Amino acid sequence: MDENSKINLTIENYTGEKPIVIVYREGVAGKVLDEKAPVSTDVAGVLSTPQDWLEKRVATIDQKKAKILVEREKYTITLIVNESDPYNKATISGTAELSEVFKKFGINEPNAGWVPAKLGQFIRLNRAAFEDKEQCMKLVSALKNFKANAQSQIEKQHDPSGSRAEVYRQTVESNLPKSFTVKIPIFNGPEKTTFDVEFDHYLTDGEVFLQLVSPGAKEISDEWRDTAIDRVLNEIRGIAPDIAILEA
Repeated sequence: MDENSKINLTIENYTGEKPIVIVYREGVAGKVLDEKAPVSTDVAGVLSTPQDWLEKRVATIDQKKAKILVEREKYTITLIVNESDPYNKATISGTAELSEVFKKFGINEPNAGWVPAKLGQFIRLNRAAFEDKEQCMKLVSALKNFKANAQSQIEKQHDPSGSRAEVYRQTVESNLPKSFTVKIPIFNGPEKTTFDVEFDHYLTDGEVFLQLVSPGAKEISDEWRDTAIDRVLNEIRGIAPDIAILEA
């Protein structure tokens, strides 16, 4: 402390029984406020949420300090405002969610695998997804009997070195239909879509698992994704033309 910053204190009636502790703080209060964590104003919602937010609040932001991030593979649009201000920065994201029934089927999900009998039980409980109820019940029966049929073929093998994987492949091809048709919503919402689903299979520890694959559903979802995202982006351009739109 220099000569110009000395502090003079007058203490009355001090008896000397206890020491006096003086704490001198300089600029601490301001630093504490600066280091306080900013309040989160992040918002997450449906695909059109960034557009809806801008429609109500575009006059309150500096468009040159905002941006839109587009991640098509994740079905996501994210609006970031006040991007360089840690206290006023806000992130408003919108995502198109796959429907619950589509996710439960595990269609086009590389990490999803069904034990045939379990898939049969699931399809039986979700037969509302099938317009052809007779087709549904035939598929349920084939799936429930899959393991028995495969085991029977394995026991009939004359060549003890025969591949169990090949037997399972043959059982898939001979006992299950090449594909089946469902009518379910791919994305959240009331609209249902009709598409075909095919079987694929793999082995793990001698157990066969079935995967559900639908090129048709992939084409439909990609087309819907691009159309829906482009529609929202066009609306945003009309509302806030100076916001940068960046494709990830």
